Amino acid sequence: MSKETLGEKYLAILEFLRQEGKSSSALSVWFDLTKPIVAARLAALVRWGCIRESKPGFYELTDLGSEVLRTGMKPKAEAGRMGRRIVGPRSQIPDLVYEPINEQGVIFLFAKYHRELGIEYIEGIQQGFPDAFGRRKTGKVGYEPVNIEFEFKSLDFKNHQHDPKGCDIIVCWEHNWKECPLEVIELKTAIMRGR
Repeated sequence: MSKETLGEKYLAILEFLRQEGKSSSALSVWFDLTKPIVAARLAALVRWGCIRESKPGFYELTDLGSEVLRTGMKPKAEAGRMGRRIVGPRSQIPDLVYEPINEQGVIFLFAKYHRELGIEYIEGIQQGFPDAFGRRKTGKVGYEPVNIEFEFKSLDFKNHQHDPKGCDIIVCWEHNWKECPLEVIELKTAIMRGR
């Protein structure tokens, strides 16, 4: 059985990070790729243990990443790691056994509870910024459009260098950005308040 090579697109990112750590935005500019594509490639490299996020949105090469860069071979999965699921603390929210630990959990909860959170209609969800757009009721008969960005923590919005002018609401699990200029819906408190 032959060893699997990592692939040029991933090796190029590792080479870029070899000299010093870089932000996901710098990678996006350097490789002329959209931020979602860069984020997907970075997530894979983190999952394989080739890079680590030293601070939000800032990545650096690991020892394993240096070895992969030297050999060009994709690292093997650790024994027993395949199928292992990482979960958060037990949740008090119906239909979710554990609290979210990432943005996907935030999206799941928002989709389930959007009306209770004041967003009457979801008109679309996309990979680009903003993540979603919908309508919020105003008065008795009117509905205003709202642009929504999902983040695990509200400060991730700033760390991802999103433009506040393109968004109306940040929906997150934890609100940790005190000087945030946007409306924030913190799910861990908003959903439980409605119970």
